[in-house]
This record gives sequence, structure tokens and C-alpha cells, in this order.
Amino acid sequence: MAGAESAHTAAKPKGERAQGAFVAWLMARFERERRGVWILIALILAYMAWANPNFYGRGNIAAVLNDAAILGIGAAGMTILIMAGAFDLSVTAIMGLAPLVALIYFGDMPGPVMVLVSVLAGALCGLVNGLIVTRGRVVPFVATLGTLFAFTSIAYIISNGTSVYVSNAFVMDLAGGRLFDVIPYSFVIMLVVFLLCHLFLRHLHIGRWIRAAGSNLRAAHVSGIDLRRVYLLLFVMSGVLTGLAGILLTGYLASAIATQATNYNLNAIAAVVVGGTALAGGRGTLLGTAAAALLFAMVNNALILLGVSSYYQYLATGIILILALVLGLIGFGGRLPIRDS
Repeated sequence: MAGAESAHTAAKPKGERAQGAFVAWLMARFERERRGVWILIALILAYMAWANPNFYGRGNIAAVLNDAAILGIGAAGMTILIMAGAFDLSVTAIMGLAPLVALIYFGDMPGPVMVLVSVLAGALCGLVNGLIVTRGRVVPFVATLGTLFAFTSIAYIISNGTSVYVSNAFVMDLAGGRLFDVIPYSFVIMLVVFLLCHLFLRHLHIGRWIRAAGSNLRAAHVSGIDLRRVYLLLFVMSGVLTGLAGILLTGYLASAIATQATNYNLNAIAAVVVGGTALAGGRGTLLGTAAAALLFAMVNNALILLGVSSYYQYLATGIILILALVLGLIGFGGRLPIRDS
């Protein structure tokens, strides 16, 4: 009987076997991520179909995907940092400072230049963080807490504490434009970012170094890994992605202000943790982070459609954090399913 099944499988066309293998791989990846996140997403989709069908309108779907993209892009960098045993509290300030630099000093330049300037400004902020951590030997929590205040202050100074409005059509279209009138360009950018981060972790030597540093810092140092370069690169990478997220948020809002991303750092860390990355470092999942970013965007949007005060959004975030962790235990024998990306 087994031989007949093997012969039947071998008789299948190569294309069909490859397609089946891809589907099996994809299903295995979904099974490996935080099951609690997918359960909550399914519950919200089902409930909103009954409570407010407007949730499934084209414009609303685009809004949810855009919010998920802005959170997810920054959370991707945070995921890799936390996998390495570090994190960045200053992303909240970079989200305001980077686009303000682009608007104030390069507002008359073409849109692509403004986007590049925001990304480079974020990279510079990340470089400052990295140098303080690696050369100053300051723990990331203290270092980025200090730069959080410093970068916020600089943003206030250069903007005089006021909003700076966007007049560049490219920047606004990049954040507000849609593919097929449903999928925001920002969400497409997020998918590209996550793909690149996945390749970065899985196909470069530094991916193994990141996991080694997060798992056992002393052992990684003894093995000859240049931890200074690793952490410096990761902080710059986090700054780049935060600068990109900042200019997308600015284009979506058509303005920038120093405090436009309040608590972005906490939301990004929450998305990383709910997505399945271990705060202790060493293990993490980018797909889980993307799913958690989508979950948070869906919840915030659903609360608005249901007429719930925005003050309850943070309460919802906390509840989701706990529920996703609890639901993630179901079916796993009491073990959290934290695995590599």
C-alpha cells in the first residue's frame, strides 16, 4: 500500500509536487507562529462581519492595512534588535524627527529625495544610538531612553513646536495611494521590508550572529563575533526603517510634528512580543510580528467603527498582549511556541 502511494506521488508532475510542497511549507509556517494572534484575527473578522459590515469596505480595509504597515515597518527593525538582545526606545522620537528634517530642510526637493532624507536622518539617529551602546558601553535601555528625550527635543527645536505641512504630491501618494484601489502602497512597502529582513536573517552570516548574540552574549564574544559591528549595524537598520515609517506616516497625515508617533516604541515592542519573539533574545519570528501589527491595526479600527473612545485603545493593546500569549499556549503542552523566523 505504501509502495503504491509512493508510486502515485512520483507519478505527479513536478510542478504539482512543487506546488504541494510550497503549500505544506506555508501552512507549517503559519502553524509555527503565534497561534493566539491568528485566533484573535479570526475572531475580530467574524465579530465585525456581524457588528459593523462597514469594516469590510474598501476604504476601511485600506486604512487598516496602512496602519499595519506603518507599525510593521518599524516593528521589523525592532524584531531583529530584540532577537539580538537589545531594543530601541527612541523610535518614537525618530518617527517625528526624521520626516521633520526632510520637510523643513528639503521641502522644495523632489519627493524621492525627501523620502531618502528621512531614511538617512533615521539612519543617523540609529548610528548615534549604536555608537553610544557599542563605544560608550551603555546598555540599550539607558542609551535609547536618553536619545528618546534628545531626539524629541531636537524635533521641537527645528519645528518650533508646530506642525509642518506636506505639499509634495509624491510623499502623500506614497502613503495614501492604493494598488488596485484596495492595497496601500505603504503595505506593499512593508511586505518588501519583511522579505528583505527575512533574507537578511536567513541567508547572511550576520543572521546567525544575531541569534548567537541574543542567546548567549558572552559565548558569542568568545567565538570571535564582532559584537560592536553587529549592534551598530542593527541600530542603524532600525533607524532606517523607523525613518521610512515616519515619512509614510507624515505623508498619510499630510503633516509632521515632533510627537506624531506617541508610544510608537511600546506598540512596536508589543507587536514583536505578541508576534512570538522572545524578549530575552536569540529567537524570533518576522511573520508573527507582521501578523501582530495587523492585529493591532484591526483592533484600533474596529474600536473606532464601534464608537468606542480612543482612550480604550491602550487598554485593548494590553488585553490583546495577554490574550495572545495565553491563547498561544493552547495545544503546545504549556510551552510558548517561540521559534526562529
